[in-house]
Amino acid sequence: MGTMNIRYGVSETIGWRESMEDEHAIYERPEEGFFGAEIYDGHGGREASRIAVEMLTPYFMHSRVRESGRSLKDRRRERDLLRDAYLAVDDHLMERKMICGTTAAHLYIMKDRFMAANTGDSRVMIGARGNVAVLTVDHKPDLPGETRRIEKLGGEVIRIGVPRVQGILAVSRSLGDLPFKPYVIAEPRIVEGYLGKENDYAVLACDGVWDVLTPEDVMEEVRRLEDPQKGADRLAKKALDQGSTDNITVIVVDLREHTGSMRRKAMKITAITDYGAIKAVKGER
Repeated sequence: MGTMNIRYGVSETIGWRESMEDEHAIYERPEEGFFGAEIYDGHGGREASRIAVEMLTPYFMHSRVRESGRSLKDRRRERDLLRDAYLAVDDHLMERKMICGTTAAHLYIMKDRFMAANTGDSRVMIGARGNVAVLTVDHKPDLPGETRRIEKLGGEVIRIGVPRVQGILAVSRSLGDLPFKPYVIAEPRIVEGYLGKENDYAVLACDGVWDVLTPEDVMEEVRRLEDPQKGADRLAKKALDQGSTDNITVIVVDLREHTGSMRRKAMKITAITDYGAIKAVKGER
């Protein structure tokens, strides 16, 4: 049996909303050298986030096992398998005519490697050298590439308080959201690389946190408290105190024991693949 020594804390609160539409999951498979944390921020109902949390990572992990049986030259890249998982969930939601939707944000740790992925505006960040690196990009309709893609398809970005697709949806990528297809896509942006001794904590949180707290504020609190559960609880409370009115979900991952014995000092990003941007260029799925 392998061991990964990764501790974590999770805190979630309905906040000032009438219902809780967030979902999250943690996967611990030390014998496979695998740890996963994920957050889904649902909108327009909880059904999309519920289906995504049950389906997405199991789909990815099943694909990994299947590919491991192939020869190295025939094996597909893990990032493509993860993209497949995002699109499979979205296809399933479309088949079910799902009008609600959800963001998705993932952090997978595979021994000394990591993958971070997202669609929408939930974020993954990691502490490095006393600083913080945000591994995701918020997919907002006013990002130049997103606006171009939406308008090219005949959609509109209209500012009503914030920029919105068709004047309604405040994210330009999500899983589900049938009424906003084809303007709103499920394509993820995936960052891959190697962890280093410098990586102390990672944080995943939905926009209910990022609306009111900066990545620097968040990491400062986590480092001050050291315990991942206390850190997660503190961040949820602080976001509410600072005026967040959204559902809030925070996952704090303590990487110190896992990375402490690594030979590599500094984290290294080896690839950033934005399938949405590739799609916009190639005009294909």
